Amino acid sequence: MGKTMILLCVAIVAVTFGDIWMSQTMKGLGEIKISSPADFFSLIGRVLSTGRFWLAISGMATFFFIWTSILSYADLTFVLPFTALTYVLNAILAPLMLNETVSPTRWAGVLLIAAGVALVGLSEAWQKSAAS
Repeated sequence: MGKTMILLCVAIVAVTFGDIWMSQTMKGLGEIKISSPADFFSLIGRVLSTGRFWLAISGMATFFFIWTSILSYADLTFVLPFTALTYVLNAILAPLMLNETVSPTRWAGVLLIAAGVALVGLSEAWQKSAAS
């Protein structure tokens, strides 16, 4: 379980930074209005020429490949809920890196998510100890 937890933490950090870098990329482009095919192709060119876009993609790809490798041996019902910690880390980092305000209601939701992940983690530990 130690290897799985380390890999999950690396994956969660990678995708969280991917989310933040993607948000920075898109906000840097300004509000997007597509009213013609030319607008669409122009947007693609602008996005693909942004360095942070490629950082975002690399973070998301890192998550994907670690996550799929973990699924080769771990239970989906443990791995998938654990990845919800991305919501917690995003809520922590968004005010620092995106100048976003996280309302008390959103913090309450984040705490509920964290509690759910803790329950899933505990259930995995209990299941392992009961099996031994």
